Amino acid sequence: MRIVHVVLSAILVFFAVLQYNDPDWYYWGLVYLIAAAWSFAAALRPERLGSSRFVSIGGLICVMLFLAGFVSLAGNIGPGWIHNEEAREAFGYLICAVTTAIAIFDARRQTSSLAERGRT
Repeated sequence: MRIVHVVLSAILVFFAVLQYNDPDWYYWGLVYLIAAAWSFAAALRPERLGSSRFVSIGGLICVMLFLAGFVSLAGNIGPGWIHNEEAREAFGYLICAVTTAIAIFDARRQTSSLAERGRT
């Protein structure tokens, strides 16, 4: 799963770089980089990401904020959505929410399986 997190992190960094010609590049670049950081942390230090309550809560808050952003822009999704910037931004939020959720839940899964092995 470590490779999946590295690939997701690289894709999100690429998305952040693609924001260079967007008028609000600083906002969307940061959004993608935050999601990339969660994936990168899950690749490098899943035990720290899954064992810390503070970090796990922070990750869940990020997922909820990404989903709130998606819901707020989802009304723009319809036929021809690819030509609508708000619809594309909605999908950007959704991608960030999914990748962050994968990182958090996988790190928690790895941490709990390590703890189970330690008990037996």
